[in-house]
Amino acid sequence: MKNSINTYPYDIAAIILAYLRNEIDEKGQQKLDAWLEEADSHKALFARIQDEGMQYEDIQKILSYDAGGAWQIVKQKAARRKRKRLMRVYQVAASVVVILGVAIAFLLKEEATVVPVAKVEEITPGRSIAKLTVASGDVYHLDSLNQVDLVTSLAENNGKEVVFTDRQLEESVGEIRYNKVEIPRGGEYQIVLGDGTRVYLNAQTELRFPESFANSEQRLVYLSGEAYFEVAKNPSKPFIVQCKDYAVKVLGTSFNVNSYEGDETSKTTLATGKVEIDMDGKQTILKPGQQAIIKDGEVNVREVDVEVYTTWMYENFRFKSESIQEIMTKLSRWYTIDVFYMNEAVKNYHFTGYLPRYAKIADVLELLSLTTNIKFDVKGRTVTVMEK
Repeated sequence: MKNSINTYPYDIAAIILAYLRNEIDEKGQQKLDAWLEEADSHKALFARIQDEGMQYEDIQKILSYDAGGAWQIVKQKAARRKRKRLMRVYQVAASVVVILGVAIAFLLKEEATVVPVAKVEEITPGRSIAKLTVASGDVYHLDSLNQVDLVTSLAENNGKEVVFTDRQLEESVGEIRYNKVEIPRGGEYQIVLGDGTRVYLNAQTELRFPESFANSEQRLVYLSGEAYFEVAKNPSKPFIVQCKDYAVKVLGTSFNVNSYEGDETSKTTLATGKVEIDMDGKQTILKPGQQAIIKDGEVNVREVDVEVYTTWMYENFRFKSESIQEIMTKLSRWYTIDVFYMNEAVKNYHFTGYLPRYAKIADVLELLSLTTNIKFDVKGRTVTVMEK
């Protein structure tokens, strides 16, 4: 197969698409025949693409590797029609060529005897892991503990989520003391606070929260890192997330906060409800679908696709015209890797689509390489990014 793997699969994909739609011309048929004669693996793949059952299985397998807006169209069609003939799916849009091209490259990659990225130490994705430090100073590793019976609350834990139940009466509350949950690089965890608020914590994140919300005028927590909040409604007690340079105030809503130490910008993205950004006494109101970007003491608001900033909680990372530097920063936290760039220019390549959150790093980097003009060299836990 040709070395120009990032373009060649799309050429043959366009021809195969024309074949499937009964629109192939004589020149296209000649190119298809020549491609089939190049290798037995090409014949096997072509047969696999034509098989109805295999079509659905393969497309489901690579649905995570988004190649643009057409991906969602195919996903919706596939979900509705499942085992029905996927010829109709291919008729959705010409941009499906991109999807088929990625599929061809991906499936041929599986049969290749040499995969450079995979020759290195196996780097696996993150997992549920967290450390809880209670106000008394006691430390608990939540990924290996079932239940923590604290003075003011009960923490029930299942290795992926810890649920706090507030047991303190309002009249018995004295000084407000804080617990702390820390998520290391390569970790994630869910927590339900004593007021019923659910928090999804991303890698390299720290959340400080009160032992008890009883007898307090507000529900104040402190965040460094990234978390998605589903806040329990309580109009009499606003919920406040205090970050390094600003605070997010809500009554009952769901939103994502990305505020890592060392990052140039912080982002708060609102999914439902309404939040107020307070920075140095200046308030900015967000509506659903809006995002506040905090940089250099300024707050700027823009309309965004909320799902792009919340899918990290589920099966995929989703990116929309994000730079390779931004993407690799997120991957470094999740896979506990260090990233080195051969030059400044390579940081500015952009990618739109999905990457699987729980796949091995070798597969993730391979998919990025297939759809961009960059490649990766992995040594130990250091990934070097360079142009092809």
